[in-house]
Amino acid sequence: MKVLMTAAALTALVSVSNAHAVEFVAADDSHATELCMAFASDRPHIMLEAMRGQHTAKVRITNKLECNDMNLSEFAHMYSLTRTAKFMKIDIETETSIKDIAQTESTLPVVLSGSK
Repeated sequence: MKVLMTAAALTALVSVSNAHAVEFVAADDSHATELCMAFASDRPHIMLEAMRGQHTAKVRITNKLECNDMNLSEFAHMYSLTRTAKFMKIDIETETSIKDIAQTESTLPVVLSGSK
């Protein structure tokens, strides 16, 4: 019985955590947008593959790339992209902010565009 209760609680927890997931949609097929989509995946291996495809260095991407008119640090912080931020050596843990917890999250897809 305990195993069944634990499994049910774990399933409920996973479904609640995925309820606030954001779906990103590419605005165009530019190289910058491709890199932003890879960064937004929050999967370091996808980001590495995109960087190799673009023949671009981590440092250059971190310093120059903007996603939806935000630098990568702001973008990672806004959407909680901790895994790719860590991979790109972007520190998002030391930033202080105030979040409106009463604000409802939108389930509409976010159109993502890279820097021009």
